[in-house]
Amino acid sequence: MKVLITGGTGLLGQALIATAKVDHQLSILHLRDYPVPGNGVEVVVLNVLERERLTEFFATRDFDVMIHAAGIANVDQVERHFEKAWESNVVGTQNVVDLACKRDIRLVYVSSNAVFDGRHAPYREGDSTNPMNRYGRIKVECEGIVRRMCPEALIVRPILMYGWHLPQGRANPVTWLIERLGRGAPTNLVTDVYENPLWSHQCAEVIWRAIQFDKTGTFHVAGKDIVNRYEFAKLVAAVFGLDASLLHPVDSSFFPAIAPRPKNTSFLTERMQGELGMEPLSLREGLERMRSLPHPSHPFRLT
Repeated sequence: MKVLITGGTGLLGQALIATAKVDHQLSILHLRDYPVPGNGVEVVVLNVLERERLTEFFATRDFDVMIHAAGIANVDQVERHFEKAWESNVVGTQNVVDLACKRDIRLVYVSSNAVFDGRHAPYREGDSTNPMNRYGRIKVECEGIVRRMCPEALIVRPILMYGWHLPQGRANPVTWLIERLGRGAPTNLVTDVYENPLWSHQCAEVIWRAIQFDKTGTFHVAGKDIVNRYEFAKLVAAVFGLDASLLHPVDSSFFPAIAPRPKNTSFLTERMQGELGMEPLSLREGLERMRSLPHPSHPFRLT
């Protein structure tokens, strides 16, 4: 199976590479020209906003599946630079979805829990979306584009992913904590924001399974345990042998966030479990699996 992954150097992109089967022929698109690990993976530096170059690229390749995971995803950055983020996500999605549909390439779109307002958790796939911030608005718009242009597409909504990222990549809640606690920095964590954190490799495995089973529509992908950020951090410290006394519980009012955050966007994973046979990992199990497989080029690698 020939698979194209946009945003292939991101956390999920790297997890998809790590969990792909040997008969998957992978190509990834990303923005910046730097070394990317992954034997046998074709790496192409190409912005999904470059419609002409993108069209030429698709004309020279024959993909079975495209997993679209590219786009600005930093919530506060999106709030500050909405026009740029809209172009990166919405225009980029329009470009790749149009080309995928024209070439009959199966599409997987990676969305987010940010499509919900956090007032009616836990959420099922069919629950009404009502985003609280601009990033959530963008993801709702992109989901609509995907459904209109490619009705047989698969939409995957992960929640609060963690895992090892490339040295050039954006930190996630676990690598951020490892870095801070590793240098002895006191760290404040909120007690009133809840999610069920998801190991990036399990998210990738769910996507591969859904592709294998020819699934369409929307899937929620999440870990088993619903925790607040402070509880999450305490378990990270325990699993990675870090100093939990540096962690301090606060509520959201402590942080003057640029973008409003929903208080509870936790997911129900009945479809993931029932249709794919994938049981969500507990938070401890996900962290321990991450701990056992540190990325060899990660700057915070633990030995």
